Amino acid sequence: MKKIYSIAIATAVICISATFAHAQSAADILDRMIEEYSNSISGIETMMVITKMEGFLETEEPDTTYYRKVQMEGGIYTMQEVRSAQETPSADYYNFKTNYDAIVNNATYEGTESIDGRNAHVLLIEDISALYSSAVAGVEQAEESAEAQRGRLYIDASDYVLLRMSFELEFDADFTGSIDMNMKDYRDVDGMKYPFLMEMVFDGISDQFSAEELAEAQQGLKEAREQIDNASGMQRRILERSLRGTIERLEKMLEEGGMSMRMITQAVETNVSIPD
Repeated sequence: MKKIYSIAIATAVICISATFAHAQSAADILDRMIEEYSNSISGIETMMVITKMEGFLETEEPDTTYYRKVQMEGGIYTMQEVRSAQETPSADYYNFKTNYDAIVNNATYEGTESIDGRNAHVLLIEDISALYSSAVAGVEQAEESAEAQRGRLYIDASDYVLLRMSFELEFDADFTGSIDMNMKDYRDVDGMKYPFLMEMVFDGISDQFSAEELAEAQQGLKEAREQIDNASGMQRRILERSLRGTIERLEKMLEEGGMSMRMITQAVETNVSIPD
């Protein structure tokens, strides 16, 4: 009986270890996330999203964006932005594959972490330069000056949706800092889980300036505020509308050493007619 019990324990340990090892694969987690999303939009052909920006960058009026579903190589479905009903989107599988390989080849599974009360898989990406190289292409010596940067992806362990992306930033040793992108308020939209709130937080900005530079910037903002206060009539109303909010946001950025923005989704409608 004791021998049978020992064999049973050993078998259970092997099974648990195999399951844990499987969960540690970055590729498996990413594949599951992509598959879940692709399957979730099976009944969606078009989509309209209305958003508004708040924080450091603000929009006075909501933005409306239209999407159409396309199929990529390998049977993966995704939603692509379109500007009119006549536009036929083409999914860029090459960039998708390049970014996917860049993540998987540099990813390490770090276990799980609680993000806003949700259990999330954490993937450490040692070198994310391949993900932004196309964004800086054409900028003189930008790629040569960019240091290899690390980032982390936080993927919900139950729903396999992205909860957070965190990146370290460094260029020419002149700027170092970090950016966190938090996806929150996920809601079910015809089977698709969609984040109705995305927060972007930039840290380390004011650390890049000397005390003299910070004092000069703060003095400039003070003078701009005084210019508004001393104006009158129509001129003051124009300055209030165009500059007051920007000045306050810049003052807050210098004071806190960073800045934040929020993209709030006001509405999502599926299978809509896309305007011409």
